Amino acid sequence: MAGAGMEITLIELNRIAPNNYNPNVVSEDILAKLRAEIAQKGLCEPIIVRKSGNGYEVVDGEHRWQVCKDLGWPEIPCIIQDYTDTEAKIKTLQLNYMRGSAVPIKLASLIHDLSKEIKLEDLAKMLPYEEPQMLNNLELLKLPEDFGKTVEEQARKEAEELPSVISFVVYKKQLEVIDEAIKLALEKIPKEAKNLKAMALEYICAEFIAAQGVKSVSDKADGANG
Repeated sequence: MAGAGMEITLIELNRIAPNNYNPNVVSEDILAKLRAEIAQKGLCEPIIVRKSGNGYEVVDGEHRWQVCKDLGWPEIPCIIQDYTDTEAKIKTLQLNYMRGSAVPIKLASLIHDLSKEIKLEDLAKMLPYEEPQMLNNLELLKLPEDFGKTVEEQARKEAEELPSVISFVVYKKQLEVIDEAIKLALEKIPKEAKNLKAMALEYICAEFIAAQGVKSVSDKADGANG
């Protein structure tokens, strides 16, 4: 919530744009819950923006802004702050630490950018990361000539590979059938593979889809890429 002395202003959504350095991503499950909560109860916490040209740039609250936009809201409550580029990047890292998870290479890129102006030991006092953590992040960067493109591509891949949690209720007899199917499917999967039960469930679903004569999502993607 806004602190004492902070003024909340309603700003038209089409006058606001996300920044290009936010390393934070959230899973589709969390985004769906956020969308449902905002649709039902409204926005409990305003987003933070700063002026940018004739409009505004998001400092904190990109996913809330996107949800409100998807819901068709004409405007959104905002706190306008007069941040410099460096101050905005630091604030984004400070506030996003508790929400979602950072795409590692985008986080490394942002820390690298800030370290040009601020020593890592001083950044460690401002950010929710220890100096060794930031050094480890910077190890991700080899800084090729097309570094910017590499960061975006890697960030896209890492965001796509974020795990999702599936939950549903089954009765005892259904669970017995599911456990038996997974047990049989595990026999087809290399024992050294990670997340064996998830791979077994994927195998079962893929076999069922193939039995229906329908292309799976992965097959369609391979076909498109080919």
